[in-house]
Amino acid sequence: MRLRAAIFALATLVALSLLGNSASAEEKKYTFYHLLWGMNDANVQFHIKAGEEYMKSHPDVTIKYVGPENYDPAEHAKFLDTILSSKPDGIALHISSVDALLPGLKKAKEMGIPVVSVTSHPPSEEDNKKLEGYYLTWVGADEQLIGKRMGEWVVKHAKPVHVVYLMGHLGHAGHEMRAKGFIEAMPQGVKGERVAIGDEPEHAKDVIRSFLTANPDVNVIMGGAPFNKWVSDVVDELGRKDMVLLTSDDAPSSLEAVDKGVYAATFSQEFPIQAPMAYEVLYNYQKTKMYPVAPIVTGPMIVDKDNVKLFKDLALKIFGEDNYYKLSPY
Repeated sequence: MRLRAAIFALATLVALSLLGNSASAEEKKYTFYHLLWGMNDANVQFHIKAGEEYMKSHPDVTIKYVGPENYDPAEHAKFLDTILSSKPDGIALHISSVDALLPGLKKAKEMGIPVVSVTSHPPSEEDNKKLEGYYLTWVGADEQLIGKRMGEWVVKHAKPVHVVYLMGHLGHAGHEMRAKGFIEAMPQGVKGERVAIGDEPEHAKDVIRSFLTANPDVNVIMGGAPFNKWVSDVVDELGRKDMVLLTSDDAPSSLEAVDKGVYAATFSQEFPIQAPMAYEVLYNYQKTKMYPVAPIVTGPMIVDKDNVKLFKDLALKIFGEDNYYKLSPY
């Protein structure tokens, strides 16, 4: 009887222990950080809104969003250091400058913190060799393919003579590759250049104005959503009705610019689905230690007058009507 009682007691303790472990596992909460490239960029709202929905469906996950007001490689890297000090369960981030972020990525690996690259990813062989082993996978757009597709759209719908790709700063990995794809898509004989205009509106307008005045044969400009109004203001001021303007992403300012005929086209890299995929990679990694062994590539989809209404309707649902129109100067 005593032996039977002892066995029963031991079995009960084991069962209670297993139940305790199960309850503990169920109560496990995960905190992920999403390091964004610039909080003033309307496109980050796609990630934030998607994250809100993800947290509703995953009550055991908290996602925190941080980043510099405007993109700056050094500031971006500082935010990564700050995130690491909080020891999160995972990090999603936009790898815009490999050299700036590499020390932080190495530290994340040493700390056992998984990282997923989101939105765009440095596609060069040299950069990827530096990054090897420091992130699980990447979810987002192939920047060179984006540039190529936009360039092909120009060749099909216009007669390019001298094309220009505008970026805030030279050296941004994503924009450099996008510019490369765009310029290389042009027919032989078409001139192509990259021009850095900075982040300050009046300075940027001065640079654009000076460049167009010195190069009157420029008839196609591709830029980014943050520059939309600056570019169109200068082009309008110079009376360049012949200019074909292209911009980026499905931010409200870009969609309204296309819808109103100020810009000819933009593209979608499918922001609404990028962040949830990245969070799911981190979540499953924490649960199973499994993760995709190949990139998850989203977009690009060209947005022009023929399909802009579709993208505008989606953006209105995500941003809400009031916020949508507040984010567009058009």
